[in-house]
Amino acid sequence: MAMDVILNTGSTVYEGKVIKGGGKFTDDYTRECSYCDINPEDFEALGRPWFVRVSNSLGDSVVLRARRAKSQQKGEIFIVRGVWANIIVMPETLSTGSPAYKNWPAKIEKCNGPVLDPIMLMREAYFHGNPEKAWKN
Repeated sequence: MAMDVILNTGSTVYEGKVIKGGGKFTDDYTRECSYCDINPEDFEALGRPWFVRVSNSLGDSVVLRARRAKSQQKGEIFIVRGVWANIIVMPETLSTGSPAYKNWPAKIEKCNGPVLDPIMLMREAYFHGNPEKAWKN
């Protein structure tokens, strides 16, 4: 069952620390940025998932670890800003030159995983699993 939600993204103190240290391809970065915070009621309605797939209206989607979070309002989810969020943040800039990282409609559903590490995620998203495409004109 897919649930309509509002997607918000943002930074965390620890994510900022890892990024400033050049650690985008570390296990620490993956742990900090590859989860989705879900309101407790929504978490229960989704069947207490270990993993969720979050998708946008363009059909882009990403698998994340699910985390029950009292900090989230019902119908809203939070993903730490990073490569996972970038897959589903809408490209619309509303003339600002930067995508809107907050308040976008999305869908969330329970899934079986896996959460891809940053390198595999980028290969899948941008080269459909074939890194050789990165070098072809």
